[in-house]
Amino acid sequence: MEDLKTVIKSILEEVKILEEKIEETAKVATHTTKVITPTATESLREVIKFSEESANNIIQQIDKVEENCKVIDKTVDELLNLNPVSTIKEKLSLIKEKNKDNMNILIKVYELFSFQDLMAQQIKEVINILEETKKNLLKFAATSIEMSSLSEEDKKKAVGKVHEFITGDRINQQDVDKLLEELGL
Repeated sequence: MEDLKTVIKSILEEVKILEEKIEETAKVATHTTKVITPTATESLREVIKFSEESANNIIQQIDKVEENCKVIDKTVDELLNLNPVSTIKEKLSLIKEKNKDNMNILIKVYELFSFQDLMAQQIKEVINILEETKKNLLKFAATSIEMSSLSEEDKKKAVGKVHEFITGDRINQQDVDKLLEELGL
């Protein structure tokens, strides 16, 4: 009976040590998932989508202004061909000149929109880095699980979940939380 008590006491001490290790791992995992959450990449994707939509809307409006400038230019040419009196002719020439300036400004505005493509490319690169970091963290977690003192069944289950996250298109916070919960973390 004394041997049984000693064994149980030893097991309880091991469980306590394991609980401390699990709590320590859970703190690191919780901190890591808060730092690099899947919502960060999704937010960046939303920024790209919003900026593309906004740029397209602005360009559509610029196209309309450009069309109006062409109509103005054509109308002014028609009026100038009527040989108006000199004061009207001067005003029409001024309108034509200012309209031409506006067309040049529109061309510059189109050119300035190249920033949007560059920005989207840079944000996509950040998304790729975040996704790769998440995968590396999950691989690290899988290695840690494999080296832990969990039962083989729990190890296989946990590593299987981690591999699902690694091979999935996206890792979402709820899945990570669920895995940690299943592991008792």
